[in-house]
Amino acid sequence: MQFRQFQLQAHSRTAWLLLCFFALLLALSGFVNLVLALGWRLLMPFTQGFPALFFETNTALVMFFVIGGALVELDRLRSGGGVRVAHWLGGVEVGDTGDALHRRLLNVVDEMAIASGQPVPRVFVLPREDAINAFVAGWGAQDLALCVTRGALERLNRAELQGLVAHEFGHIEKDDLPLTMRLLALVWGLSLVHGYGRSLMASDDDGRVNPLAWLLGVVFAAIGWVGWLAGRVLQAAVAREREHLADACAIQYTRTRDGLGNVLRKIWHDQQVLAGRMRHPASDMIASLLLQESGHVSWLASHPPIQARILRICGSVLPPIPAPLLRLDAVEPRHAPTAPGALLAAEGSAPRGGGHQGGGSAAKGSLAARQEREARQARLQADREALQRLQGRVGPTEERLIVLALMMNTENPREAKLWRKVGEGVLQPEQILQDVSSLLPTRRVAEFERLTDRIAQSPMPQRRTLVEQARDLLRADGRVSPRERLWWLALRHRMGVHQRGSQAFMRPVTGQGQDLASLQPSDLHHVRTMSAYLARLIPAEQTDSGLPTANRAWLEAVNHRLNADWSGQAGDTTLGTINTDADALAHALAGLQELSWVLRPQLIKAWVEEAMNHSPQGLMSHQTADVLRLMAGLLDAPMPPMLEAHYKST
Repeated sequence: MQFRQFQLQAHSRTAWLLLCFFALLLALSGFVNLVLALGWRLLMPFTQGFPALFFETNTALVMFFVIGGALVELDRLRSGGGVRVAHWLGGVEVGDTGDALHRRLLNVVDEMAIASGQPVPRVFVLPREDAINAFVAGWGAQDLALCVTRGALERLNRAELQGLVAHEFGHIEKDDLPLTMRLLALVWGLSLVHGYGRSLMASDDDGRVNPLAWLLGVVFAAIGWVGWLAGRVLQAAVAREREHLADACAIQYTRTRDGLGNVLRKIWHDQQVLAGRMRHPASDMIASLLLQESGHVSWLASHPPIQARILRICGSVLPPIPAPLLRLDAVEPRHAPTAPGALLAAEGSAPRGGGHQGGGSAAKGSLAARQEREARQARLQADREALQRLQGRVGPTEERLIVLALMMNTENPREAKLWRKVGEGVLQPEQILQDVSSLLPTRRVAEFERLTDRIAQSPMPQRRTLVEQARDLLRADGRVSPRERLWWLALRHRMGVHQRGSQAFMRPVTGQGQDLASLQPSDLHHVRTMSAYLARLIPAEQTDSGLPTANRAWLEAVNHRLNADWSGQAGDTTLGTINTDADALAHALAGLQELSWVLRPQLIKAWVEEAMNHSPQGLMSHQTADVLRLMAGLLDAPMPPMLEAHYKST
């Protein structure tokens, strides 16, 4: 979308907001006039008509309070930005003091800023709020504030906290904040009297209530109830659909649905047991900013029903789950933001915790930010140019050379020497290697799939020649790594070239059940063999010193999903007793390819979810994602959304 289109969209959304506001303002004025007219008749039953300018005065007073209050609050919000909203709700800014919960929150915010490419906001905690909730407010990169309740900080694990924070970054990316800030000012005007009454009724920090103030608060809250109702209607009319978009962004940034899905399930449980309400009197006015509001009737709700959000995220309405207090046994190491968007915010905002930096440090930070942005722009430009040149090579030999270059290790001299021999007679073959090296990591498998789809239309002898050339190329250095073998199997499958003795058709599938836990022993053996092979690559490639701990943990988690009753110690059964040589791997792959269309996507999904669970900070490496994408292609199964999001987010 172009810049002018963004402008038009922003103007149309603002115009719709103002139209709704003035429609509700007219309705509010009419209702006040009606109530006052009835009151006049009750107090003065024998008089004729109404006093001069009765209705005009009432309407002017309503307009004065509502529009005046909205304009005053809008001016305050423009000068204070998101920080004003945070302080208004009682937020306390989080500094890196070494507190385990605060350190984890700061790290998660930085991680989601990197994942979304958005600025890092100033981070606040609402210490009086036991409910699980959060919101982000501000007009732009310089005044963003992200607030998390104490309940969310103390009762969400790290993956869930990532989902909650990622949802708020979704609002930043979708440019929802200017609209919600205007909405907040208008709702403040409509709810001015009611909000003042609620503030008088609220207890102090010690839980005490002033009886006289409480009685006055009841009066003001009752008088302003209609304005509060109008504000709720305005929020419901404007804000609801934006939540689904932010939920989708959260899944894209975290690459898992479990984080945000479990947050909503815990909020649902709180609403059933503890009502899940925010304590601050102004929480109703910022309902459109919150992750999830307290329960209201559907036509007043500014958020979709929580069950509907869970259904969209998880695929089914999973039951609510309790949210006990968590205990962190260790303090995470602090890592600074490195994303361009994060550095952009660092240039224009105060340091966390209210500290001051010298001019020299600020200048260095600004220079580093510019260099980071320039390097990223240069990387993206090189990727675009390389992709354009590669896609411009349409000769059959050129396409085969590109496929081989995508599969090989360009740093391996023996493989490079054999590749150049295959490319003799091609114009500028070295440019192909250079262009392949310039591609972004997320491009490689996609280009491999695009080119092999084209080459698959060639006669069988040409396809078989490419498979043989790839085999010779990958073993040019005397060994074939697990990664290289997987790429070769994917090429052979896409070319329709099978090993001697393999079946040209699939056998009938019977008795496999509908889920992985009901696999037959023979099918379970195939899954076990292939999983043990993939454990050499997920989440990191095996080294000469043996299988990394994370890879063993991934394999054991996959085995647990299968309910596999395998005897022996995990370390002995995962690799030591499972045959994963070339013949066993081909046999296992053939068996998996004969699984039903219901079971193959489930298997890919299980591999992907456990890979995310056992990757650092829940983010799959490009190598892990490529391995799982190749496996999805080998099994002719669609990529799960969380794997697909890996390639869309970069």
